[in-house]
Amino acid sequence: MPSTEPNRPSWPVRFWRRKVREPIMRELTLGTSLPKVTLACILGLVSASWPQIATNPLMALLLAWLFRCNKAITSGISIVFNLLQYLLMIPFLRLGETLLGLPHFETSVPKIITIVVTDPIGSFSILGIPLLHAILGWIVTWIVVGPACYFLTKHLLKRMMQKNASP
Repeated sequence: MPSTEPNRPSWPVRFWRRKVREPIMRELTLGTSLPKVTLACILGLVSASWPQIATNPLMALLLAWLFRCNKAITSGISIVFNLLQYLLMIPFLRLGETLLGLPHFETSVPKIITIVVTDPIGSFSILGIPLLHAILGWIVTWIVVGPACYFLTKHLLKRMMQKNASP
């Protein structure tokens, strides 16, 4: 039943605050450095856009472990932004193919999902090489976009900290 409270924020806002904002602010107030928290946020975005279906949580944990970041923040960001995987899968594939000078593999996200769901193991025979092309596009994209996202996120977190510090 919907709340009748006029000042209660909508569920997406509550979800965002509970799953993303509060863990980040808790880490910052516990003394975790701003660069480490920022890196955890960016690694969450990176893992959210990982082109291999259903492996984003594993990628989030692996990246958090490799870079020695907060696993909860990285995983939380990855879960919240999981839609990036489906939005960027084909652009990553096209970028990888373009970088390698290969013809385009004709597919769509719904076709890929159908292939993976109906035959998860057999899907590698059909989608294995295109997946490698998408991973190449993913790597190149994040090498270029990652630093800009890092500095933007760091600036936003700094402003969020200042806003929380002032009454």
